[in-house]
Amino acid sequence: MTKIILMSLVAAAGLAVAQQEPVRLWEADVPGALGKAEHDVPTLTPFLADPAKSLGSAVVVLPGGGYGGLAQHEGRDYALWLKQQGLSAFVVQYRLGSKGYRHPVMLQDAARAMRLVRSRAIEWKVDPKRIAIMGSSAGGPLLRRC
Repeated sequence: MTKIILMSLVAAAGLAVAQQEPVRLWEADVPGALGKAEHDVPTLTPFLADPAKSLGSAVVVLPGGGYGGLAQHEGRDYALWLKQQGLSAFVVQYRLGSKGYRHPVMLQDAARAMRLVRSRAIEWKVDPKRIAIMGSSAGGPLLRRC
C-alpha cells in the first residue's frame, strides 16, 4: 500500500512539473525567425492554478526587460502570485531586440500567445472568455495587438 501511495505522489509531482514546461507558440517553423536557437523560438510557460482553488480565469503575462532580456520578477514571479490567487498564468518568452528582432515580431508573439491560450483553454481548465493579458515595461506596448 505504501508503495502505491509513493508511486502516486511521484506521478503527481511529475505532472505538476510537466504542466510548467514551456510550450512553443508555433509547432512548426516560427514565422520571421532568424534561426533555430532557443532565443529564436518564442514560448509560453503555464502556471496552472490548483484545481481546488481555481477561479477558471487566466492571465497571459508579458514581462518587461527593455527588449534586451525578460525580467523574472515581471514574469515568473507575477505568475506565481497570480497562481496563489487562483488564477492560471501564462508567461510569454517573446523574441527580443537584443537577439536581432524588431517590431512587429514581438507583437506577433504576444498575439499568438493569446490565441494559443484560448485554443487550449479546455485542456488548461480556463474559461476562454475569462483570459486577460498584462504587460510590464517593454511588455506593456505589446498589449495593443492582442
